[in-house]
Amino acid sequence: MEGPGRMRIGVDICNTIANVNAEILRSYDVSLEVYPFPELPAGFFSTPEGLTLLARAKPLAGAVEVLKNYALHGHEIIYITSRPVIAANITREWLAVHGFPRGSIVFLPRGYKKVFATHYGIGLFFEDDPIEAAGLQEAVGQVYMPAWPYNRNVRERYIQRFTSWKDMQNHSDCHLRLRMVL
Repeated sequence: MEGPGRMRIGVDICNTIANVNAEILRSYDVSLEVYPFPELPAGFFSTPEGLTLLARAKPLAGAVEVLKNYALHGHEIIYITSRPVIAANITREWLAVHGFPRGSIVFLPRGYKKVFATHYGIGLFFEDDPIEAAGLQEAVGQVYMPAWPYNRNVRERYIQRFTSWKDMQNHSDCHLRLRMVL
């Protein structure tokens, strides 16, 4: 990462930029009130059915544009996911097909994003998982959380929920202006 005012931005994939929830609800009787979904068996996303579901997910509206705006201004995008490593090719292809900006993809078990963010100097993070977000707020300057029923009760100082990526465009413009002044 080079230049003043540039930052590393951590971006979760499932249900942060990819609407995996919609695909799950299409095929399974699950509740979005609890995360992760207890109705899905352990290791589900490593199965052919789970991998297909990940590949079919559509991007959340506006996510591509917001992240491209950050990348255009020289910020480093790092996709940090709890998907199984077996989904690496599907994930890489999904990001490219949907026009997301290039960036490293890091696969970590649930609960390890805070450690990564601390070690690699992530300044801003987009994350839907309430447990991950709670840890991340201690490691990064700000966590933005797309609103889902399972994270509706999250009320932390450095976590801000949002209902649409399009709403985040104003936040990204603000971050860019502030960073350029520094």
